Amino acid sequence: MQPILTSASSGTRIAILFLFLLTGLILSAGMIAWIGLFSGPGEGGRLTMIYAGTAVQSIFVLAAPATLLALLTDKRPAHYLKLAGNKMMAGQIVLVWMVYLFSYPLASFLSQLNKQMVLPESFHEIEAAMRSMEDAAMETTELLLSVDTAGGLLLNLLVVALLAAVTEELFFRGALQQLLRNWFGSGHGSVWASAGIFSLVHFQFYGFLPRMLLGALLGYLFLYTANLWIPILFHFINNATVILFHYFWGDARWFNSLDDQPLTLSFLAAALAGALFTFLLFRFYRRRSPLPAQQAHKFL
Repeated sequence: MQPILTSASSGTRIAILFLFLLTGLILSAGMIAWIGLFSGPGEGGRLTMIYAGTAVQSIFVLAAPATLLALLTDKRPAHYLKLAGNKMMAGQIVLVWMVYLFSYPLASFLSQLNKQMVLPESFHEIEAAMRSMEDAAMETTELLLSVDTAGGLLLNLLVVALLAAVTEELFFRGALQQLLRNWFGSGHGSVWASAGIFSLVHFQFYGFLPRMLLGALLGYLFLYTANLWIPILFHFINNATVILFHYFWGDARWFNSLDDQPLTLSFLAAALAGALFTFLLFRFYRRRSPLPAQQAHKFL
């Protein structure tokens, strides 16, 4: 396919990307409705719809728009999306694990803080609507995580962890963040803007802060490695860890207590220490593993 958007502005490409997303939403809605005609009754049928809906939306709403944009922009779409990898892959994988471990206290703290936020009384109806959406999303999540068979676990790892990681990173980092970077002329601005959009589109106010942090971590991993497989790996680890812990220790008291940690000073100190170590880790990696000269000006 001959690229036809090579001379288009970043703003135009962003508009086209979201036009593709809207088209994908319409197509996926029709496909999900069609699948619903053949799904069985009860919890089994509902699970089938959730898995099918997740897969269809991941492919048509996220992966397809990013892929189409890359095809229309560059003769080497995999290179455009930074899917070619590089020679520093081993060190970057170590970076992924260290960032995940060091950032966990901060993510946990922000999650608890976000859950306890209360809007002013004048926004009571809005808050009630948001909590209703949150409860519905939580009910769906709990249904997926309640599987107790090896097949169910494998399906969760493939659809909820792997497919979501690949398709969301294709769209938000591979396509959107790069377009925002070129539009803003700032790597840092593109990271936080795409992280904010990433968190907003999940429509879960009471998970907005930790999800925005996740988006920022994914964004900086992409920014400093120029390798989309690295945020994909981090995203997969983040999702798969939750799935595996629920499968093996979902009924354990210590595991369930993690969701009810009080916001103490020691918790805050651990979160701040984790944030500092994460920042220093990124700084150390950036200094020890600089991007090639031809790429550096695009990211800094």
